[in-house]
Amino acid sequence: MSKKNVMVEVLQSAAIADLAASSMMGMPMALTVNEVVPQLPGLQIDPTFAPVAIPTVEFPGLAATPASGLATLADLDSPTYTSYIVRGQVEERDIDNLVNAAQGNSQIVGVYADPTIEVCPICPGDPAKGSATDVERLLCVERLRQAGMDGRGVLVAIVDTGINLAYLNAHGKSPSLDAARSWRPATAPAVAPGAWPVNHGTMCAFDVCIAAPRCTLLDIALLQSRQPGGSIMEGLLSDAVLAYRHLLNVMIAPKRPGESRSLVVNNSWGMFHPSWDFPVGHPGNYSDNPNHPFSRIVATLERAGADILFAAGNCGKDCPDGRCRGVTTNAIYGANGHPQVLCVAGVDVTGQRVGYSTIGPGRLTRQKPDISGFTHFQGSGVYPADGGTSAATPVVAGVIAAVRSRRPYNPTLIFSYPGAIRNLVRSTALDRGVAGYDYEYGYGIINGCRLSQIVPISSSESTYEELLTAMTASIGSEPTVVLSEEEINHPDAASSTNCGCAE
Repeated sequence: MSKKNVMVEVLQSAAIADLAASSMMGMPMALTVNEVVPQLPGLQIDPTFAPVAIPTVEFPGLAATPASGLATLADLDSPTYTSYIVRGQVEERDIDNLVNAAQGNSQIVGVYADPTIEVCPICPGDPAKGSATDVERLLCVERLRQAGMDGRGVLVAIVDTGINLAYLNAHGKSPSLDAARSWRPATAPAVAPGAWPVNHGTMCAFDVCIAAPRCTLLDIALLQSRQPGGSIMEGLLSDAVLAYRHLLNVMIAPKRPGESRSLVVNNSWGMFHPSWDFPVGHPGNYSDNPNHPFSRIVATLERAGADILFAAGNCGKDCPDGRCRGVTTNAIYGANGHPQVLCVAGVDVTGQRVGYSTIGPGRLTRQKPDISGFTHFQGSGVYPADGGTSAATPVVAGVIAAVRSRRPYNPTLIFSYPGAIRNLVRSTALDRGVAGYDYEYGYGIINGCRLSQIVPISSSESTYEELLTAMTASIGSEPTVVLSEEEINHPDAASSTNCGCAE
C-alpha cells in the first residue's frame, strides 16, 4: 500500500514554540518533534522536520485590506494567531482514520495534503527561438537602466534547486548574493549559498538578471531537500512552508541602515497532477483550498510587502509535460493561482504563446495567468533553451525587480504595495489574443518599455509593439491565436498551433 505525505497543524504550546524557535536559530533542540506533538494513529512523524510557525486562519492580516493587513503583522507570532506545522506519512488506506482522530483531538487543527513539488522545465525536442539578447531588447532593458531601474537594492529570492554564482559570473551576469539571508532545508547537502551544482535554479537566476543585473540574490535551495525516495529538482510542499517562513522573517526583521525592504520571490515550480493532492472538497486539499497552510503563508508574505511570482505550469494542451498525465484543464493548482501572486504564462520572442504553457482558469483564482513572459530562448546555457514557464517567470521577476529599484516597497505608501505593482504590470502589458484578459496570455506580455516610462524617456524611441513586430519579421512566427467568446468562457476549448517553439 502506498503512503501519502501529510502536514499536521498543531495549536501553540510552550514546548512546540521553543522547538520551532530553536530550529529557526540553528540551535540544538532539547526535545524531539514526537515529544511535543500529540500522537495520532497511523501517522509517522518526520523527525528531521522541525515545527514551523504559521498564521492561523483567524489571523487578521489574511482577510484584511493591504493597509490594515500590514498593521496586523505585529500579531503574526502571538499565541492567538499562531499554530505550527509538522509533517509525516500515513498509509493511504489510513487517511480517513487519521483525519477522524485529528478532529477528535483538541490540540490538532487539521491534516493537509503535502504534495510533491517539482520544477517546470522545457518540452524536449523543440529548438530555441531567439536569444537572451533578443529578450533584453524586447524588454527595453537599456531604457530601464537609463531610468535607474536595474534591480539595485532589491532582494530576489530564487526558490529553486540552488544557484551557482561562479557560473553566472562566467556567463556575463554579476548580481550580488546575500549568503546570510539565503536558506537550504535541513536535509539538504551542506553546500554554501551560491555554490550549488549548475541546474534549474541557476537558469532562473540568469533570467532574472536579464532585466535586473544589479539585484541581490537570495539562494533559497528549496528543491534540494532530498526526501527519501526523492531526487534533485523536487521536494515537498512542507519544505516550501518552511522556506516561506524564512522569507517572512527576512521581511519583518529590523531594517538595516539605508536598506530598501523590497523582495521579489521567484517560484518556477509547482504541482503537476491532482493525484498528488487530497480530493477536491477534502478539508486538507491544497489545490482549491485558500486555507491550506502554504496558501496562508504565501498571503502573509505578500502582506509583508513581497512581490511573489509563480509559473503557470507546463500543462498546456498542445504539448503538455508528461507529468501532467493528460490533465490540461484547471491545471493551475494552489498557490500558483493565488490571488496575491503574479501567475506567469509563456510566449516566445515573436509574442506567440508556447504550446506547453498552461491555460487558465486557476483553481484559487479564475483569472490566472496574470501575465506572459518570454521563454524558450538561448540564454543561460544550462539547457539548450531557457524554456518552460520556468524561464518566463524569472524574466518577469527581473522586470519587477528593476521597477522596484525606483519604486521600493514602503509600508506607508499604498502605491508601493505588491498589489499596486501587480496592477501596474497588468495595466501596462501588451495585449495579445482577444482584446482584454484571456486565459492564454492573461493581460498580455510584460512590457518593460512602458514600465520604463515611470521616468520619462525620449518619445522618438521605438515602441514595444514596433520591437515585437521587428522580432517577428526577423524570426518568423505562427499565426496569432484569437479566442472566441465561447473559448474564453470555456478555456478547455481553447487551442494553439504553437507547440513549444518549433517552426
